[in-house]
Amino acid sequence: MARKHRRSRKKADAGIQGETLLEKIGGELELPRSAVSNTCHIELSGNREAIVDGCKGVLEYDENTIKLNTGKTIVRFTGTDLSINTLSMETAVIEGNIVTLDFSS
Repeated sequence: MARKHRRSRKKADAGIQGETLLEKIGGELELPRSAVSNTCHIELSGNREAIVDGCKGVLEYDENTIKLNTGKTIVRFTGTDLSINTLSMETAVIEGNIVTLDFSS
């Protein structure tokens, strides 16, 4: 009986914190949150380059605006001379003069 009580308590604790089991394991292993959840990871090098991991597709692309689908979120870069330098299955590298970075759902 005590064993069932511990299991239900663990499930309740996970629900309270809002973390999935995979996210908890990732936290224990000190993995980046984006590696174990459906979120993107964006790394900026000043305002000249952005690496977007978790990119699912390009929604808009011109020299002033690049809009990327990252699953739950749409990420929009605006600026001048913007280009996608690299695009792979999960990663996009944006270069140019990045002025703003917006998130929407």
